[in-house]
Amino acid sequence: APTAFTRALSTSESLKVSSATTTAPPVAKEERIKYFKIYRWDPDHKQKPYLSTYPVDLNDCGPMVLDALIKIKSEQDPTLTFRRSC
Repeated sequence: APTAFTRALSTSESLKVSSATTTAPPVAKEERIKYFKIYRWDPDHKQKPYLSTYPVDLNDCGPMVLDALIKIKSEQDPTLTFRRSC
């Protein structure tokens, strides 16, 4: 609800200032989709290697490629495996 403040001036007149406490609707970030093409091969299946494409919104992901791989594995394809080291 808006509130009103009153301040006395030196001429004994009063100035009424209203302060509206409205909240702006949340601004949705524009999606920044990056498509990661990952070379896949399963030695247990007798098929040729292939490329899989995974979309990742960079607004919901860390800045490193490893962050994107972890996000793909946890949210899109749990069969994805990779090695990492520091």
